[in-house]
Amino acid sequence: MDDSAHRKPPARRSLDPRVSSVKSIITPRRRGAEANTLSQILESLNQAQRETAGFATDEKILRSYVHALERLYPKTRFAMRLSPQAAGTTAIVQATTHHVRLEAMDEVSITEAGLLRAGFVQPATPPNGMTLRRTYQAILVAGPAEESLPADGFDAPLSRAGDAIGVLAAEFERGAELPARLEDAVLIAATQASAAIESGRLRRESLHLRDYLEKLLEHANIPVLVIGRDRGIRVVSSAFGRITGLDRTELVAKDVLRLAGPSERVRVLSAFVSALRGRDVPPFELRLPKAGGGSARLQFTLAPILDSEGRVAGVIAIGQDRTEVRELEGQVIHAEKLATLGQLAAGIVHEINNPLTSISVYGEYLLSKLTRSGAEHADLKRVERILRSSDRIMSFTRNLLTYARPSKEEAQPILLNEVLHEAVDFCDHIIRDAGVSVELDYGENLPKVNAVPGQLHQVFVNLITNACNAAPEEGGRVRLSSRLHSHDRICVEIQDNGVGIQETELNRVFEPFFSTRRKGTGTGLGLSIVKNIVEEHRGTIEIDSEAGRGTTVLVTLPCLDH
Repeated sequence: MDDSAHRKPPARRSLDPRVSSVKSIITPRRRGAEANTLSQILESLNQAQRETAGFATDEKILRSYVHALERLYPKTRFAMRLSPQAAGTTAIVQATTHHVRLEAMDEVSITEAGLLRAGFVQPATPPNGMTLRRTYQAILVAGPAEESLPADGFDAPLSRAGDAIGVLAAEFERGAELPARLEDAVLIAATQASAAIESGRLRRESLHLRDYLEKLLEHANIPVLVIGRDRGIRVVSSAFGRITGLDRTELVAKDVLRLAGPSERVRVLSAFVSALRGRDVPPFELRLPKAGGGSARLQFTLAPILDSEGRVAGVIAIGQDRTEVRELEGQVIHAEKLATLGQLAAGIVHEINNPLTSISVYGEYLLSKLTRSGAEHADLKRVERILRSSDRIMSFTRNLLTYARPSKEEAQPILLNEVLHEAVDFCDHIIRDAGVSVELDYGENLPKVNAVPGQLHQVFVNLITNACNAAPEEGGRVRLSSRLHSHDRICVEIQDNGVGIQETELNRVFEPFFSTRRKGTGTGLGLSIVKNIVEEHRGTIEIDSEAGRGTTVLVTLPCLDH
């Protein structure tokens, strides 16, 4: 037997540096009778079992069972310790009634007799992370009010899946009579504590896995739905809520068929039933209504989810957002149409302009002749209407040709204020007809810009015309201003107090053939041409508008030396 039991216990301060590396719970020493019946033992240990039901850490489990044993045997010293490998820590996790001896601080030991006592076969090697001893060596120091007498004891292993992971030790005065049923109490406590430790570990792993899956779904950039056999939605990924704009909390428990439109529900139900029956379901695309209007296009792949007994418990639907792809496909088709239109535009304009020129020339001739001959006023108005219509057709063909085949004129240094002034002069008749007042606020000493004058004329004539057409019948105002936006860019602002543009239409104003004017009064090419010209000049154009409050167009162009 180790003679360390005869040595004087070390001073408390000599323990402090070593204790810092060990998770240890020292329980208070209590006194009482040690003659316990089996029912008393079970009652005390069952109380510890109830204390550790549910989520409990290893430290709490050890502490509860050490307290239970101490209640039964107050004169006996107890230590319950887990090896660091079993606890998943770098330190020994333990609960004891007394301080641990200095020489036993850094190891967890178990005797061969202790392993055999718990039903282990004759061990050939020490358990993982533990020291195997042939005889028991006391590891606990006597308390301040106790005599420091030689101690004896025995132990039993804490086990998991047939492997020893720790030890429960009981110590008492050497030569003293073994307390009644102490060995039974230690074995039962070791068994219950082992089960509690394993149960607690499984609960923690289950919670960790649940949290992991929740975070995975939370941050996964794909739409995912988990659907029960009753078609109720169980889990929704954040990406699904983000794409559809639907509240994830409101989707849970909702019938999955209610997500789809009426025309899509039969297809969804058929795919869902096939997945429940374990059949292969080809990926299919679904149009889902979005919370704010419009729809999202998602392609889903379905697969069954099995429970612990191998039965189909539900279906997981993994989606792919195809909304942008479908929109891009639509834009490509539209671009192909415009490309075809561009190839035909020159021929169309030529074929239209030839007869239109004749109509315009002869119309001017007839109007002049009828005016001189004193024709009726109604006849003059009819000829004027012919001329206005021919002018409108010619304007349309010019715009169409400009959009399909931009001008190849060379850029040159120009003063932007001069171009603005000329554009106002070009629009003089439009301004008079609209009855608007024009305010000019040109910045002084602005640097030149490198541009094609005719193209910039077209930009500002178009914007001024739009502002005049949007102005109210009375009190219409248009304000043009220019200024140095930064050291390398000039800003031109065209502002009106007209009808404004609806928010839903604002992001479409630059689309070809889209017009906010009433049907028959606009081609829908003006702003699209303006945007192309401005971007060709490395500039930007922005529109800020509010229905009933007017519109502001902001054009910026780079200065010549930048």
